Amino acid sequence: MEVIGVILGQISSLPILFFALGVFAGLVKSDLKIPADMSTAMLLFLLAAIGLEGGVGIAKAGIAAVWAPALAAVILGVSIVSLGFVILTRLKFDVANAGAIAGHYGAVSAATMVAGFAFLEKRGTSFEAFVPALYPLMDSPAIITAIFLARFALAKAKVGADVRLNKLELLKEAVLGKAILLLGGSLIIGYIAGYTGTRTVMPFFDGMFAGVLCLFLLDMGIVAAARLNEWKTVGARLLAFALIMPPIHGLLGVFVGSLVGLSVGGATMLGVMAGSASYISAPAAMRAAIPEANPSLALTAALALTFPFNVTVGIPLYYTVAQMVVTTLR
Repeated sequence: MEVIGVILGQISSLPILFFALGVFAGLVKSDLKIPADMSTAMLLFLLAAIGLEGGVGIAKAGIAAVWAPALAAVILGVSIVSLGFVILTRLKFDVANAGAIAGHYGAVSAATMVAGFAFLEKRGTSFEAFVPALYPLMDSPAIITAIFLARFALAKAKVGADVRLNKLELLKEAVLGKAILLLGGSLIIGYIAGYTGTRTVMPFFDGMFAGVLCLFLLDMGIVAAARLNEWKTVGARLLAFALIMPPIHGLLGVFVGSLVGLSVGGATMLGVMAGSASYISAPAAMRAAIPEANPSLALTAALALTFPFNVTVGIPLYYTVAQMVVTTLR
């Protein structure tokens, strides 16, 4: 019953209501639109705010307190992609699409992560300040792993005319995309500047964060609604993967986070990251490195299925399980 209460509370929260408004606007074909440049600007604002907060948190906590959760994030990203690739190939997806889809699900959704932070803030649940630093540490290894698995399988099967693997380009695509570069750069800036150096700008980011999040999720709702009519191209197999695997990944993240000593809030956020599916950093990398894959499959599954599931059911589920597991282990 506690899970149901938390889920109902999440559904009625302001950011999720804005997301629902966006979905409704999309379904009724309203002319309500968020300009693409504004949507990008909002995402950049949110990532910069999260990155600075995480960098300051690392500086305050010290590297010694971060290494175990950081290693856990890397291992989770690689493991989720590897498991997903095996499952998807067993479900008769070709290796290109299996790699691309697995990469989306191993990488992290920035919007889902932001929704998780908002969820914890609403409940007054604290988390380790360095938690945002785990985003790029899970995201980049996951993307690189997916690309290598797919390209290796394609080369082995002699699919396509060009099977050469430009490792430098793959690394550049995974690490230097705008989402990871900005978040990682903001983390470094926050770490170098510390609390003293960032205290004059943090009121700007903190004061606008909730409002920008609402507008960003409104835009995500509009985009998600536009992709709902593509469900036929996803198929029953991908539909099942998109709804069954994220909570498995998320609960795994919660358990791993608890084992490495994270608090309830920290374990929840590691679960949120593990259970999310990227539709920002992963699509660009996969499109460039695995052109044989159909981008609509992974995008439709991640944006129209997994994202709504996580922001309504997944995040409250991970939070509730984290409360039980952390309490038991302590």
